[in-house]
Amino acid sequence: MNRLKAFGLSIFSTLLFLIVAILVVSLLVNIPLVKEAFFPVQVASSISTTEIESPGPTDIYQVEVRNGVGVRGVAERMRTYLRSKGYDVVGVGNHLSFDVEQTIIIDRIGNREIAQQVAASLGLPPERVQQDVRSEFHLDVSIILGKDYGVIPPFAPPQSTSPIQDSDNGN
Repeated sequence: MNRLKAFGLSIFSTLLFLIVAILVVSLLVNIPLVKEAFFPVQVASSISTTEIESPGPTDIYQVEVRNGVGVRGVAERMRTYLRSKGYDVVGVGNHLSFDVEQTIIIDRIGNREIAQQVAASLGLPPERVQQDVRSEFHLDVSIILGKDYGVIPPFAPPQSTSPIQDSDNGN
């Protein structure tokens, strides 16, 4: 009888191990059916297009930041800055290359006004806005940081609102 219990326990533990292994592997290789069974996908509420006709100050834009200069931490620092300004930064990482001369803003949805607003918030002229619509990106704008990143927020030195005075009271 003890042998039968031991055999049954052995089979049960083996089956339990296989089930756990299958779940772990399916989550790692991203099998949607199994993943959704344990981690349901939350769907954002839909907004009709008649509600939003043009970007306004209360709209939240989804942007990604790409490091095009190879300087460690610049994309992450830009993410922090943009989030403090109300942008939804959905991606941060390296660009395809690190030889980008000037920071550019890329319109990904065909709404150049949004890209120009992002450019303006970084102090960049409208000429820095390019258009490369890619529906698979699921974001509004891509920011590619170039070698000129030091002159745009958050990297630019803070500008003083009052003139700097000597410590000897102007004499």
